[in-house]
Amino acid sequence: MARNGFFPKLFRLFAERSKNLKNSAASPMQAGEPKISAERVNVAANTVEHSPPCLEVIQPVKVEKPSADRKAKNSVSLPDNFDPQLYLKLNPDLGTAIDPVAHYLNHGHRESWRIVTLPEIKMSSSRAFDASRETVMIVSHEASRSGAPILALNLVERLASRYNVVALLLGHGPLLDAFEQAAVATMASPRLKNNAPYTNPAVEHLCSLFKFKFALVNSMECRVVLEPLARNFVPAIPLIHEFASAYPNSSAVFSDARLWSSDQVFSADITWESAKDACSPLKSMTAHIIPQGRCVLPEQVVSKAALTKEAEFLRGRIRPDSDTERKFVILGAGYVNFRKGADLFIQCAIKTMLAPGGERFRFVWIGKGYNPDVEDGYSVYLADQIKRSGLQDRFVMLDETSAIETAYEEADLLFISSRLDPLPNVAIDAFDARLPVLCFDKATGISDFLSSCGLRESCVADYLDVDSAVQKIFALANSSELYECAVSKSHEASRIYFDMDKYVAELEQVGLNAAERADQEKRDVDTILNSGLVNAAELDVRRYVRAWASGINPQSPRADFKPDVYASQQAVQTLAGDPFADYIRKGCPQGAWNQGE
Repeated sequence: MARNGFFPKLFRLFAERSKNLKNSAASPMQAGEPKISAERVNVAANTVEHSPPCLEVIQPVKVEKPSADRKAKNSVSLPDNFDPQLYLKLNPDLGTAIDPVAHYLNHGHRESWRIVTLPEIKMSSSRAFDASRETVMIVSHEASRSGAPILALNLVERLASRYNVVALLLGHGPLLDAFEQAAVATMASPRLKNNAPYTNPAVEHLCSLFKFKFALVNSMECRVVLEPLARNFVPAIPLIHEFASAYPNSSAVFSDARLWSSDQVFSADITWESAKDACSPLKSMTAHIIPQGRCVLPEQVVSKAALTKEAEFLRGRIRPDSDTERKFVILGAGYVNFRKGADLFIQCAIKTMLAPGGERFRFVWIGKGYNPDVEDGYSVYLADQIKRSGLQDRFVMLDETSAIETAYEEADLLFISSRLDPLPNVAIDAFDARLPVLCFDKATGISDFLSSCGLRESCVADYLDVDSAVQKIFALANSSELYECAVSKSHEASRIYFDMDKYVAELEQVGLNAAERADQEKRDVDTILNSGLVNAAELDVRRYVRAWASGINPQSPRADFKPDVYASQQAVQTLAGDPFADYIRKGCPQGAWNQGE
């Protein structure tokens, strides 16, 4: 995660100049506040007040609210939650002497690239904040109908029965309404993704309104929130589904994520091994391996007639009336891209259907992203591959569908042809639908699951070996006994392996344990700052404590103190605190941990 030291320095400089200029006449909805419902969350008192929130806003020098004449002259109004201080902070090219209100009215409103306000916080119309409950945060990189956001939504819905859940979305999508209904509050903006200067104050603002017990950060695509959460002593637990090898500069990415994470959860052994291979500091550490539970797909707003029509269309394409005998249908699913291995799926189809007995097979891929008529990339080459194979009549590429259950019913086998795909939801759903799954070894966590239930020989092909996959397909198609064994074993084992209730319970326990350590870290930071033994800013002390807690590049706070020696000889345990803080609390005892002794 990239860090920018310029903004904290700018903020501290500006705060010093503005500390005596607090606006005592701030209105409940003045600039700088999110639009929020009538119920105010008072996290300090753990109560709910029936009045709008009123946050104290520090105004910059020489800033005045525009008069009516001034507004009329400019014919532009300030956004309801316009914060002059934030406007200058997020647009450092303006300097600090300029009038931010005047600049916005005269120029800023026309400069669409400028960030003007923090994202709106939207309170749920169906789920009220409960002062008797603790509050947690769930972070998703977007609200699309794809794997990670669907899992994030399921976490919100499950945890909402015991917590006030706040959803932070770094993008929009069709699931946004579902998040807003399931969570007590939602903040969503595509400008947050990979934008630390904007995300930092947004997270800071959320932490000022809600007292979070812990945060579940779903996927490495949301890693931008880890540091600001840790700075506010909110234990952040990333749920890592990605392979580290898929990231440029993966060592720095995963090292930085570990630094600011209170704990880490990987969905499969294969992704944890990938992280350790890419980031050497992780090799001496441990992580939680918790397979995700089976997600419930959000219902789409589709009429019964439309759903019936879509199901009939799918059946017609998967098993057309022109087939004189029943084909063995191999289904592929997912966004059409190189990672998902659509080209390998096509290659496998070609080799299968050109082999003796191959006329019995039909291959169908369902998913977004296949647009050979409008793009000049991957889809074009796939279309050419299909055309040159001469098998167009027995190979079908279909767009995403609202009737995916029909596809499971009509197919005989799901083939996960991915190069890198930790635990695809489509495979978990297929197991539940009693559809056997074939995949490549070492390319997905599904191979670990299939091996664990005795199906490695029949359902796991050698790594990206299309010939091996073809052999497995023929074996399953030719033996009803082998096929039924694959169905029954995977179906029964998946009910236990991909248990959502168990998954959520384990994540909750990880979060609660992390919360205890975060409380200790806050006490450690306070102890060090109050000791007068270090000449450092609070942010630097926080980073020092986090580095020792995470094991990522720990440093010594003073030239005359060796934290590692002290921790070893004094047997400082994790919950006993940071070595230097423990040393201070014990009266700074002298020993081998002091330099020169």
